[in-house]
Amino acid sequence: MSHLTKWGLALFVATLVTSLALLDNGQVSMVWQDWVIETSMTFALAVFLVVFVLSYFVVRLVMNLIGFPAFWRRRRQIKLYSKAESSMAQGMLALEYGDWKTAERQLLRSAKTSQVGLVHYLNAAKMAHNQAAYDRREQYLAEARRRFPDEYITIGLVESRLLSDKQPEIAQAILAELHEQNPSHRLLLKEYAGVCETLNDWAQVEQLLPKLKKIGALPKLEIQALEERLVSGKLMNATSVEALEALWSSLSSAVQQSPAVLAEYVEKRLGWGQEVGLAQAIEKNLRKHWDDRLVYQYGRITLGPAFERLKKAETWLKSQPENPVLFLTLGRLACMSQLWGQGQHFLKQSLKLRAELETFHALAKCYEAEGEEGRAALTYKEAILQLEKKS
Repeated sequence: MSHLTKWGLALFVATLVTSLALLDNGQVSMVWQDWVIETSMTFALAVFLVVFVLSYFVVRLVMNLIGFPAFWRRRRQIKLYSKAESSMAQGMLALEYGDWKTAERQLLRSAKTSQVGLVHYLNAAKMAHNQAAYDRREQYLAEARRRFPDEYITIGLVESRLLSDKQPEIAQAILAELHEQNPSHRLLLKEYAGVCETLNDWAQVEQLLPKLKKIGALPKLEIQALEERLVSGKLMNATSVEALEALWSSLSSAVQQSPAVLAEYVEKRLGWGQEVGLAQAIEKNLRKHWDDRLVYQYGRITLGPAFERLKKAETWLKSQPENPVLFLTLGRLACMSQLWGQGQHFLKQSLKLRAELETFHALAKCYEAEGEEGRAALTYKEAILQLEKKS
């Protein structure tokens, strides 16, 4: 209802009441023991209205006076919250500019009064960590635990992330304890598995994998990739040829065909000089999946005629005409076949596509094998210059 309608209705009622009063004031009598009060109805209604209005305002005044302390506390709290929000905004802005010292100071100014004090302490800990102020970092984390004990999972996750680069063992211990208390927490389980992988603790990853699948802590594709890395890690940690072959035989054909898994198996075999069958396995795999690492390993195999492998590798140029890894492998195989000119051509082509120190070294060795000691020396010098540029 609009204000004009309300005022119109009030004016109509007032006019009606006034008109009725002019027609007949009426009479009201009130008797109390020996007292008799007589007055007109109009006056009685006016007195009642005045008393009602005064009573209303008196009651409101008393209620406001009673509630004033609470009102003042709320107002003060709102003011503190406003300051805390402003301080946090300034801190986060400083963070965007990489001014960690200012960000830390701003975040701490109102940490105790902010509604999201936990965010203040955790971000301040991150800023202290970025400044290598590890004592202050621990102090902020401890204060966060003291003030927000129910948020121990969040605090533990942040602490483990801060420690994961330089102290991954401690990060793993923190996550292991949290996981024991909360075995079905998805993010916690995911990060715990990630730290274990960083530490090459494949036995622990293997224990966590069924739980990761069960609670859906990772998407299906990530689970498959983790399984491949797990198998690769176990192959990498094999301590003997027998253990390696036993593990390899236990894998399904589909897992053996994974380029990452096969590359790890080939790497171990190459390191132990067990090269029988490796070239054929790589060739078979590359027919289905192109993989630079396998192509690189193909050029390191020394068992058998290198010329045959060279001819095979040259057919891959049709699908990979500008692949520096393939040209490196072709160059190595050509030099093994004593085709010095062809090998040098392939290696130079690889350097044009991507200058790598290993390729310079392979080219220099090729010159030395041909008896071109001067060119080899120049190549080594060029490699040193390339190394200086990278550093």
